[in-house]
Amino acid sequence: MAPRQEDLLHTESNFLEVVGQTSSERNNMKRLAKALIVGMAATTLALTGCAIGGAGGGVSSGDGREGSPISDGFGDAAITACEASSPTLDAIRKRGTLNWGIGISPPFGFKDAEGNWAGVEADNAQELANLLGVDVAIQDFDYGVMTAALQSAKVDIVGAQLFITPERQEAIDFSSFYYLSGQLFYVLEDSPYQTIDDLNKPEVRFVYGTGNAQKDIAEKYIPDAQITDAPLRGQLLLYEFLASDQADASMVEAAPMPKLLAQYTDPQLAAIGLNGRVTGDAPTEADVIDPFEVAFGLPKGDAGWKSCVDAWVADAREDGRMDARIQYWLKQDQ
Repeated sequence: MAPRQEDLLHTESNFLEVVGQTSSERNNMKRLAKALIVGMAATTLALTGCAIGGAGGGVSSGDGREGSPISDGFGDAAITACEASSPTLDAIRKRGTLNWGIGISPPFGFKDAEGNWAGVEADNAQELANLLGVDVAIQDFDYGVMTAALQSAKVDIVGAQLFITPERQEAIDFSSFYYLSGQLFYVLEDSPYQTIDDLNKPEVRFVYGTGNAQKDIAEKYIPDAQITDAPLRGQLLLYEFLASDQADASMVEAAPMPKLLAQYTDPQLAAIGLNGRVTGDAPTEADVIDPFEVAFGLPKGDAGWKSCVDAWVADAREDGRMDARIQYWLKQDQ
């Protein structure tokens, strides 16, 4: 029987709880646990197809949408790069479909009222398929197993607001970045926490979404806190952990802060940046913490496919439509 998703997601944390008490032992066990996770994820994908991913669905049409066009016309550089031959490009052309891995993370990836994929990454998927002249199939995966989805060739590309991290670069390739994502800590408004220093205490419980890069930021800024993970399960923020007093703080990117504060009011949410509580309507550059470069995840070693995706990213950034797309979806209600 293939391992359950919840078992897979907590393998590393459970493994580390029972072995490796010294620093050296913990580091060794951590490396071993990560290897086990990748192996288990690949095995699950092989045995169950997309069992650890969610159901597919169509893509919401961008026809007539103002402010976020999905292009079907491209510059010569992008067209030429994507006409080349490579293992991934050849496979996409042969099947006539671009297989796109996504993460449920509004407004970058979510399903609309009709059950179609919508958001920044759904638009990106449709646009790249337009460039390649093929259909697109979108499949969602938990962030903890997206690398395995690429390694097992279940998807050709991951577009899921994926941060470029050294750990991920060991296993997969990345396109050139298309977005910078600054972070904020989130707490309850009536909590005593006003600054990052307030969070850096042994009694503070910090929770982040399994597979996300916020763990690295937490270890950098609040190393004395209790740092744990939990599956996002389609949420942008693990708010219920704060509201139910299972955690004191969490983290997500800065851009959706106005929406998060408007959405989570019982109890009211608050944000903490580099200079303490964020009191304005939106975070400033001085507030955001360690911006990550966001890029598309690609199979390791396929230079031709990377060149194609890089050329498309450059095309979308140069004429401003990538930024327009991101800004459009950040303003929408999901």
